[in-house]
Amino acid sequence: MNDERNCAEHMEDMYDLPSVPPDASRAKKKNPNLRTAATIVCAMILMLGSGYAGARLALSQIHAPDFSMTPLAYESPQHATDSQHAANSQHMSDSQHAANSEAAHSFDSLRTSASAMSLPELFDGANPAVVAISTEITGRNAFGMTVTRPSAGSGFLISNDGFIVTNEHVIENARSIMVLMYDGRELPATVIGSDIDSDIAIIKIDGTNFPFLTFGDSDAVRVGEQVAAIGNPLGELANSMTVGYISALNRDIYIEGTSRNKIQTDAAINRGNSGGPLLNLHGEVVGVISAKSTGLDVEGLGFAIPANQAQDVANQLIRYGFVRGRAILGVSINIQPGAHQVQIATVNAGSAAERAGMLVGDVILSANGEPVLTFAQLRAILDTLTPGESAEFRVRRNGEELTLTVILDEYRPAGL
Repeated sequence: MNDERNCAEHMEDMYDLPSVPPDASRAKKKNPNLRTAATIVCAMILMLGSGYAGARLALSQIHAPDFSMTPLAYESPQHATDSQHAANSQHMSDSQHAANSEAAHSFDSLRTSASAMSLPELFDGANPAVVAISTEITGRNAFGMTVTRPSAGSGFLISNDGFIVTNEHVIENARSIMVLMYDGRELPATVIGSDIDSDIAIIKIDGTNFPFLTFGDSDAVRVGEQVAAIGNPLGELANSMTVGYISALNRDIYIEGTSRNKIQTDAAINRGNSGGPLLNLHGEVVGVISAKSTGLDVEGLGFAIPANQAQDVANQLIRYGFVRGRAILGVSINIQPGAHQVQIATVNAGSAAERAGMLVGDVILSANGEPVLTFAQLRAILDTLTPGESAEFRVRRNGEELTLTVILDEYRPAGL
């Protein structure tokens, strides 16, 4: 039974970064399934380019095999009773609307003032715009069987007509998404767009006159500045606020083999906080909570996506449904644990790779003169390139080495 449960556990509501030695800079997510499948060869879609780290398993559509996730249930304390639904329905009374409007106006007045808010004022003003997110996640277990598990996360409204920012990994592979409002209402949400590289997603609920938060300038954030995180820790404690300080800026945290720039905070962050806002004392979102470090000897290490990056991605997801300007190669790569080579598993029809003459079985040796021994190295090189730019690839084919020039395409999701 334990093995069966382990095989079924494939998704988690937040990146869990294990503790590392002081001189180590890479952080990984846990993977119990690798203990029983050490030699699995996984094909990963390679859609790489300027800032894009979109590698996924070709079949199961979950993250790379080194970084499996475990589910957290969105349990009963988050679900309002029938009587609560009736009292907190979308058709609220005039007095409720008036109270909400007054609270929103009060918060706007406070956050536009030069002085910082008190922590109770910050919570009272920001909390109505923070939501708990419940999803049903679909993936495959180690036996290749499709399984569905509940998962949970956080998010926050950024417009009065229902656009919500959360993490990509919160809604990835979700069959259904429900949003729990601070007043007890539960509303279905649809995905507008998601971006695996930045770990930002936009979902939307129907309605108007929602309270919402605004982004601040994350470049102006200083170490030592007090901040607060509001979210849904453990998937059970919606609308919880924790308080701490900015511990560091521009931390390069490695998740799924990709370096991601983060703000570090010592505010208490737990599973379920993913996608929630990190707020300054003026009520502005300066970061989007996305990861934490764990371990017996780890305390107070949480990470957030800088607001300037999150806002840019959010705007593009709302406008286009994806982030523009990212180049793709158009191949999938065989990933074999312990193998120090990058071998092409498939070449997409009509892709940049096919036009350049790349074939299945080619081993990529270098890109633009930089050696390539791992998937992460190749992705890091291609992250600097843009659509339409040419790149020189050295490949080994049937014992011979060839140089191929690839003119990279722009990434667009299927159907766009």
